[in-house]
Amino acid sequence: MELQTLVDGFTGAGDRQAQLAAGKELAALGAPAVAPLVAVLCDESSAVDWSVTGVLLREIGRPALEPLADAIASAPTPEAARRAGWAYVGLKIDDLSAFAAHLRHPSPQVRDNSVHVLKGRGEAALPYAAELIELLVDPDAEVRQGALWALKGIGPGVVPLLREVRRSGGRLRRPALEALAAVGGPAALDQRDRDLVRRLVRIKIATEVPEPMHLCGSWFAIPTGDQAAVLDAFDLSGPEPVTMRLGESAWNHDQHGLGDDHSRCSRAYVSPRLDGWTLVFGAAHDDGGDQWDAVRDRCRALSRRFGGAHWYGMSCGDGWTGWCLAEDGEVVRFYENDDPDEQIGPRHSAEEGYLLFEEDDLSEESLDEEEPDLCYATVVAGRASTDPSSFGAHTRVEGHGVLALTSCGREHGQPRGALRI
Repeated sequence: MELQTLVDGFTGAGDRQAQLAAGKELAALGAPAVAPLVAVLCDESSAVDWSVTGVLLREIGRPALEPLADAIASAPTPEAARRAGWAYVGLKIDDLSAFAAHLRHPSPQVRDNSVHVLKGRGEAALPYAAELIELLVDPDAEVRQGALWALKGIGPGVVPLLREVRRSGGRLRRPALEALAAVGGPAALDQRDRDLVRRLVRIKIATEVPEPMHLCGSWFAIPTGDQAAVLDAFDLSGPEPVTMRLGESAWNHDQHGLGDDHSRCSRAYVSPRLDGWTLVFGAAHDDGGDQWDAVRDRCRALSRRFGGAHWYGMSCGDGWTGWCLAEDGEVVRFYENDDPDEQIGPRHSAEEGYLLFEEDDLSEESLDEEEPDLCYATVVAGRASTDPSSFGAHTRVEGHGVLALTSCGREHGQPRGALRI
């Protein structure tokens, strides 16, 4: 059957089975069918589901590589480029050198899609690590980020090459340091780079001004400046001085990790003394027990040792929040808005003037009246201790913060990932 007849059958208004049959025959033709299929793929007015066309091009494989790269580079609209890119990254091509050849393509979109392919191949992309390292200084931000993720996906095998780049000098030295941290965490840095980072941290600590923290997770607040005692109370070891920005970066990095390799529970950020309170950020290992019992037990134990202890929780993805306030070994207030029946104690003075979530069931008659705002952990923290989301030049700082290892960290090491200093 002639090529044009097949194309007409594929794009025509015939029945679904006839269309699929024509598409199957087009894919079997291989190279001759690529150009018309690419045209259909990028035609946003076509009645053919673009993903069906994309799958056919993926099946054709290598003959579609260059035409799709050209389509990405010359796409008249972002949607056309997206469609061509989708087909490109799924091409059935086992030889990664075909994609690696496009890492230097003039089009940033083609480079980005080529990096995306290598990013999904893990250690198999190691032969192209040098080209990926070069892309760490690419003019396009998405290409730079993709190259970093691809190097992280390759794993430890790329560490020697990155260390060599660090010793060689030039414009790649700084991004190579970030890539080392992303690939292997602090353990991937050699002694010279560790000393360099520590020196930079010391310099920045001296002049750092507190900034509002992005809160997504839970933390403890202890009314003490005895950092050694706090480390002991949480069974933390190997403290490394950090800036407040680095501590926050580590906590948010770990909180948003997948959590399948102890990355969420391997380390904790212990803050400087802030407005009289030392804050501890870091998730405990999930042993399958009741998490709220664990929170309350920890607050009781801490308050026996330090006179008081608070726990707070906030989510950046939904409206979840909670708090636990303990004094002299007793929980005086516990509230968690997903299960308000769990609450302990009467309303705390820090909650005054705010609605608890179960109270936010307004009647039709009160809709026009001015109602109090909902009470979140940041409100309670700001009144009862200190609110990390409101840190600023007014915040009183004593000492410096540290990152320290939990029992999981001592066994499994620190999580991979570059952090802000």
